[in-house]
Amino acid sequence: MAQSISQEAIGATGLPGATAASRHAGATTSGAPTTGTFAVGDYVVDQSGAMWVCTVAGTPGTWQLSGVSVNENIAGKNAIINGGFDIWQRGTSFTNPVSGTYTADRWVTGSGGSGTMVISQQPLNGAISGSSSKYFMQAAISSVGTISYLNMTQRIENSFTYEGQTVTASFWAKADTNRTINLYVYQNFGSGGSSTVTVVNGQAFNLTTSWAKYSYTFAMPSTSGKTIGTNDLLEFTFAQGAAAYTFSYADVQLEIAPQATSFSRAGGSIGGELALCYRYYYRTTAYNQTTGSTYGFSYLSTPNTAASAGQIYLQPMVPVTMRTNPTALDYNLSNIAVQSGYGRTTITSISVASGNQFFPGVLLASSTNSFTQGQTYVLQDTGSGNGYLGISAEL
Repeated sequence: MAQSISQEAIGATGLPGATAASRHAGATTSGAPTTGTFAVGDYVVDQSGAMWVCTVAGTPGTWQLSGVSVNENIAGKNAIINGGFDIWQRGTSFTNPVSGTYTADRWVTGSGGSGTMVISQQPLNGAISGSSSKYFMQAAISSVGTISYLNMTQRIENSFTYEGQTVTASFWAKADTNRTINLYVYQNFGSGGSSTVTVVNGQAFNLTTSWAKYSYTFAMPSTSGKTIGTNDLLEFTFAQGAAAYTFSYADVQLEIAPQATSFSRAGGSIGGELALCYRYYYRTTAYNQTTGSTYGFSYLSTPNTAASAGQIYLQPMVPVTMRTNPTALDYNLSNIAVQSGYGRTTITSISVASGNQFFPGVLLASSTNSFTQGQTYVLQDTGSGNGYLGISAEL
């Protein structure tokens, strides 16, 4: 036991420049000591290989994580994609989003009832010391109405990746006043799989008006005996109750580790994070949107056949391999047309057709003109300033 150690502190007189005493005060199973009395400079090494140093004497004192085990520094340690809220392809502010709306990339809203709520990107402006993130997510409800809850969820592929592991969730957060949020984690084995398992059932965190880091360590259950179906995943959810409030989140991380380590992006960099986001959703916009002009999207297509006189298959080029064959589209229809040597044809509807995650097929249909088999067509913006097409392969 740490409190039974009676040797003198080691004076580091033999090491040039070392003037403060220190002593090894034993070891722990996981994390810093929670009992015992310690002096400044005491250090312990836990069984994961992490080293903790006492920075303020006391019982048990204040401890600083000084070193981490080797496997906590590998690339991709964070299972949360866009945990730094860098990427917002769909927009940076969402008023009264219905349940199931994606806001910041990879984050989906769940809500019940109605009222006035806004999910938005906000500048961090260095408010969190040491953070490399520029933005945070803010969830604000100014009028409760009949709102019963608001959840922010990320769906993480492959629940069995974390089975039997010690996992730590960490994040920075604040609120408009002292409030409580709850964390839920579920193993969801997908369509055709076993029943969902609740891993973390509403772990409460008491927030204040100042940014602070929160963490929770838990054991991920084994998947032994479970049937894995399609879209097997983990669900990571922040839940807020029914009240007028403002919650803010930054630097969200889920890692295999016995304690929280410093935040890192799942992709290792903003560019890597963007590529991971593209795997689930890609939005293309016109590179020039001057009113009255026609400019091509970063999107080309060369159909082989026309589905009918007023329909044509077009094939978008995506920058990365998508998770699977896309399942949904979103677009500004009034600003999209196809252009060829035969002139411009206005598009009246677009829907997912066939293809794969490398070259997703998209069916475009027009009610006004016919298409010519074998002719090359290019999808374009008509120049009104806000045309876009989004391709989704979200979980």
